[in-house]
Amino acid sequence: MKLWQKLSGNPKLYGGSLEDDFTLSTGLVPFDFLNGEIILKDDGTRQLYTGISAGRIIQIIGKSGTGKSTLAAQIGINIIQRYENGLMYWFDFEQSTTVDRIRKVTGISEKYAKEHLSIQRKGITTEKVLLTLSKLKEMKLAHEKELLVPNENGIKDEAGKVINILPPTVVVVDSLAMMMPEDNAETEEIQGAMSATGIARVNAQFFKKAVQIANTANIVLIFINHITQNISIGATPVASVLNYLKQDEALSGGKAALYVTDTLIKLTAAAKLEPEKTYGVKGFEVKTEICKSRHAPAGRSVTLIFDQVNGFRNDLSVLEYIKSNDGLKGNGMAYYVEGGENYKFKLSNFAEKYATIPELRVLIDETAKAMLYSSIKESKNIQYFSAEELPEEMTENEEESTNE
Repeated sequence: MKLWQKLSGNPKLYGGSLEDDFTLSTGLVPFDFLNGEIILKDDGTRQLYTGISAGRIIQIIGKSGTGKSTLAAQIGINIIQRYENGLMYWFDFEQSTTVDRIRKVTGISEKYAKEHLSIQRKGITTEKVLLTLSKLKEMKLAHEKELLVPNENGIKDEAGKVINILPPTVVVVDSLAMMMPEDNAETEEIQGAMSATGIARVNAQFFKKAVQIANTANIVLIFINHITQNISIGATPVASVLNYLKQDEALSGGKAALYVTDTLIKLTAAAKLEPEKTYGVKGFEVKTEICKSRHAPAGRSVTLIFDQVNGFRNDLSVLEYIKSNDGLKGNGMAYYVEGGENYKFKLSNFAEKYATIPELRVLIDETAKAMLYSSIKESKNIQYFSAEELPEEMTENEEESTNE
C-alpha cells in the first residue's frame, strides 16, 4: 500500500478513505434493476449493483393514495429480514401507520414485529429522530466486531475475502412534511411564514448531520414525502424544483433534503385493477420513476402492481415487466415464457401457479432478470486494464524507504 493511501485511510486525520458502494435488495426485482448499474472491474469481471445504496437517504414521493407508506414498509422489512440483527424504526408523524398494516403488507409474524419493528408516535420531533440515529450509530459501532456480516454484493477485498459490513438498520420518517422541531411541536399557536422558515433551517441542520451518521453506521433513512401543488406558478414559466417533476409540483422539507437524498422515487397511480379482470386483484398499476439516483440514470421507470390488500406484488410486477417488454408467448387463454411451454398460465391464475410450481417460478425469475440485466447500460468512460497491465504494488522495502 502506498504512503498516501495509508495516510488518507487514517480516520483521525482525514475521516478515512471511501469504501465500496454496497447496495441492498428491496425485494421488488423490477425496481432493484431499475436503480441498478454495472461496473467493469480491472480483472475483467462486471460487478452488478441492484437495489438501494446502503447507509444512504431515500425519498419516496407521490400524491396521496399512491402507496408511499406501503412501499416504505415493504422495502424496510425486505431489507432487514435478511439479517439476524436487522431493525426498523418508524417515526409516525402522521399517526396513520399500525403494526397490523405493516404485518399485512409484509407478511411478518407478530413475534418478528415485536423483536424487529418499533413504531414511534408520542412526542416525536426532528431532534428525537436525530437522537435515535445517533444512539443507533453509537450502539452499532460499539458492537461492530460481533455485528459485521458479508455484504450482499459479494464484493471482495484485495486478499479475495468478501468484505464485511454492519447489518442495515432502516429508519422511516412518515412524513417529511409533518416532521417538526421541538419549538414548533410544543407551541399551541398556529404560526405562518416565520415558522416555515424556522422548520427549513432546522431541517437543513438535521440533514447535514444525518447523512454522515447514516453512512457511518449503515442506516437506511427513508423519508415519505408528499407532492403538493406549487401555487406560486404565474404567467412566466419557472423551472421545476427537480428534474422529472412537473413545474407545478413541489416537495416539502427544503433544499437540503433534496441535496443529500441518494435515491428519489416518484410514485404515480395509473390504470385501476379489478378482481375479475387481468391479475385478479383490486388495486392499480403504479408508475415507479427514478427522479434522482447516485448510481443509475434518472428518468427511467417501471410499472409495479399494487394490491390494496397485500401491497406491492413482486410476482405480478415481474410478470408485468415481461409482458410489457414482449416476453410472453401464447394468448390470453394460455401464456408462457421461452422454454416454459409445459408451464402455461392465465393472467388471472398466474400468482397461484407462480407460488406453487417451483419450475415456473424459476423460469419467470430467470426470464425477467435476463431482460432487466440487458436494460442496464455500462459506462463507456471506465478504462479497462487486464491483469497483466495492472500496476504492481510497492514492495515492503520500497514502502519502508518511502516512510523514511
